[in-house]
Amino acid sequence: MGTQPNEPMPNYGDGYPPPPEPQSTDGRTLGLAGLILGIIALVLFWIPLLNFVSLVLALVGLGLSIASLVIVRRRAAAQGLSIAAVIVSAVALIAAILATLFWSSLFNSVDQVIEEPLPTVTVTPPAVPTVTPSSIPPVGPTTTPTTGPTPRSSAAPNPAILPLGTEAEVGDYAVAVSSVQLDATDAILGFNEFNQPPEGQYVLVTLDVVYNGTEEGDPWLDLNPKFVGSDNRQYDQASCLLDLQGSSLPTLENGGAAQYEVCMDVPAAALPGKRILIENTVDFSGTDEASWETE
Repeated sequence: MGTQPNEPMPNYGDGYPPPPEPQSTDGRTLGLAGLILGIIALVLFWIPLLNFVSLVLALVGLGLSIASLVIVRRRAAAQGLSIAAVIVSAVALIAAILATLFWSSLFNSVDQVIEEPLPTVTVTPPAVPTVTPSSIPPVGPTTTPTTGPTPRSSAAPNPAILPLGTEAEVGDYAVAVSSVQLDATDAILGFNEFNQPPEGQYVLVTLDVVYNGTEEGDPWLDLNPKFVGSDNRQYDQASCLLDLQGSSLPTLENGGAAQYEVCMDVPAAALPGKRILIENTVDFSGTDEASWETE
């Protein structure tokens, strides 16, 4: 017999089981999204600049994963995905934070090194006495042996100081100091905004060179100009950007000529100076050099 139209519906409280509740997939969807974001954040966290994107992705992924874990807390079958998403997103978030701190510290250190002016290093080569045939004592029983190195005060004098514009041989080069500008600070600072203020003041020296060697010559590397101050100290080239060729000088062959400028950071107390010294850096004997007036 079928159920009559007016027959009452069964009472589920009287022994009949309630119908099963439909399972929501929202928790698994959130957990899967959090897991994917966490994995992407783990891939990107170590790349500079992209580590900020990784930080945001990991933070969003962790939020979705926690929300998923709250939703599926009563369903053991779905908790595994949510827990894995929480772990991956948390690890990615920590890694992104550490990578951000590392890259920020590294970039700050590089900026400080770039902004700091290069120090002026003064290298004074040891004095090497000049030996001439007349200074060699005769060999015989009356020769008195020397007891030590010859003091600087009694050593052979420096070569004659040449007037500006006079040519001299230095190594494989014919060199002339054309001009010396003792106070070139304003000109050098005004030429390039990246030039740093000197500790003393900039001295600008103009050189004319002709290469007489048989191979190839690079005067910027082969010649070492120095300013010998009134304080008896030598001042090397400073790190200022100049107008003429400078370090971009072309390689010279036999007979090739070039003009370039160098600058030195010299204390005011060392001016007007004693001489401009040009040394040949290829010759380490200390004898291949020439000197010019400073004004």
